[in-house]
Amino acid sequence: MRAIPLDVLLSFPQPNYVNPDTRGPALAIVNYIFLVLVIVVVALRIYTRLIVKRWFGTDDVFMALALIFAIGLKTVVLLANQRYGWDRHVYDIPLDWIASTAKIAMAAKILFTCAASFTRLSLLFFYYRLVKDTDKKWFHWSIHANVAFTIGIFISFICLAIFQCKPISNYWSPPNTCMDEGVVTLIAGILNCIADLFCTILPIPLVARLEMPQRQRIAVVILFSFGFIVTIAGIVRTWYIYKSLIEEYDITWYSYPLWIAAAVEIDLGVICASAPVLRPLLSKLPFTVSSIASRISAHKASSKGYTANTSADGDDSNGTTPAGSQNKSALDSKRRSGRMAMFGGKLREEHELQDLNDVERGKPRGKPSTESQDAILDNVRRQNLRWQTKHPLTAVENSNELSGAGGSALHGIMGGERSFQTVGAVHQAR
Repeated sequence: MRAIPLDVLLSFPQPNYVNPDTRGPALAIVNYIFLVLVIVVVALRIYTRLIVKRWFGTDDVFMALALIFAIGLKTVVLLANQRYGWDRHVYDIPLDWIASTAKIAMAAKILFTCAASFTRLSLLFFYYRLVKDTDKKWFHWSIHANVAFTIGIFISFICLAIFQCKPISNYWSPPNTCMDEGVVTLIAGILNCIADLFCTILPIPLVARLEMPQRQRIAVVILFSFGFIVTIAGIVRTWYIYKSLIEEYDITWYSYPLWIAAAVEIDLGVICASAPVLRPLLSKLPFTVSSIASRISAHKASSKGYTANTSADGDDSNGTTPAGSQNKSALDSKRRSGRMAMFGGKLREEHELQDLNDVERGKPRGKPSTESQDAILDNVRRQNLRWQTKHPLTAVENSNELSGAGGSALHGIMGGERSFQTVGAVHQAR
């Protein structure tokens, strides 16, 4: 632990061990909130992989390890905060607590390094699947370099945390025969920020070039860009490393925000790294964004049709039957358009989800084939049959939908594509 010069010790006020000033409950609140979030997110990730997709990858193993060490980090930090004075001034900590405080600080550094490293390795092994069976050699080598960098950080930082004093016990008891803890920890913080930044920007150029709908491509890029928040949290944590271990000697007081930033950095890293994996699970929810938008569109069409129908009924009562018939025909057409728009939104979401699953598995994308187009046609027919079973139409309405309304229904189903050949090019044969 960092030694405090004698002149600084003499400048400290009289210790207050009974009712000292504290930083408040912010550290505990942040850690408890993120503890619940990371457990839920990782549990949903494991459920998605084992139950929904029925397979488990190396990236999931690393994420499970990251969760274990993240929980361990929260445990020791909360213990130190509540029992060993990490929320008070250093001069208000009883002398018999010093050794325990230093031991917990060493353990927290090791746990933080493990959690951060396993989170990055989980992301990097997820990236490996993005380029599996492709010829993107530059991306393969970029991932190799990042994996080597992360493993190097992991090994070196663990060794520095344990062996920075000789013997090791001098870290929590005099005499002080340790390396400069402030400089060592500051360099480690800077390298961690660089590693987080590399992991964040690495997949963005690749995802921007993937053969998928533009809307989905933008969404995936935004999803990966959440890693910048993790990098910002790491920068804040590094600043407080400098503040508490180099600029100031009141270590516990000025390192309090450091441990808040560390919790945010680790836990947001776990959440952001798990978010792409959760899409298959989220797509099964009845209130996804796409389904809500489709239902709103269908509701608007039905509302307009209802207004037209009311007007037509009024005209019928006045004896203008031809105009009423025209309005009723327009009402039927709008209702069919609304139903087909909602159906098309659901089908489009299913195809986009399959695209994302293929990208995650690294499945190569070939040229469009007749079999792929036939499969899409069969899917359309099955979905249409299920819809008609739930919402039966008259024989005349069925005939109109299959003939006169067929063109507009096709555009609604396939999201505005001009033909099934174009759809086959977007959703290529797998």
